Amino acid sequence: MKELSKPDKELASRVLNEVGFEERIVGYRISERLGPTRTSMYSFEEVVNFLNDKFPQLEFEELEKWVKVVMKDEELALKIAKAVGEETNDHDRTQRIRILMGERLSQCKKSCIG
Repeated sequence: MKELSKPDKELASRVLNEVGFEERIVGYRISERLGPTRTSMYSFEEVVNFLNDKFPQLEFEELEKWVKVVMKDEELALKIAKAVGEETNDHDRTQRIRILMGERLSQCKKSCIG
């Protein structure tokens, strides 16, 4: 299920590197025992891993903005916005966004290898 075009070297580099404190994105992991735990993420891969959590909580509009402004990935940001608008609940939105972001991460890793 390829939804994204191949990234250029600059985009791949941004996606695969960490960002600074000011560019980080914050979400919450929900635990049955501890409740919400604040989680700061400094890389695209950390966000993908975070979305694999059992109960990830992240503002989708904030994620879209982070992808667009910090990662400078306009195409992925548009796909995230589309997913948010089309899906009817946060679980399905999270699943679809995780698939999209995982695809982009995989593309970027492959472009650096080959």
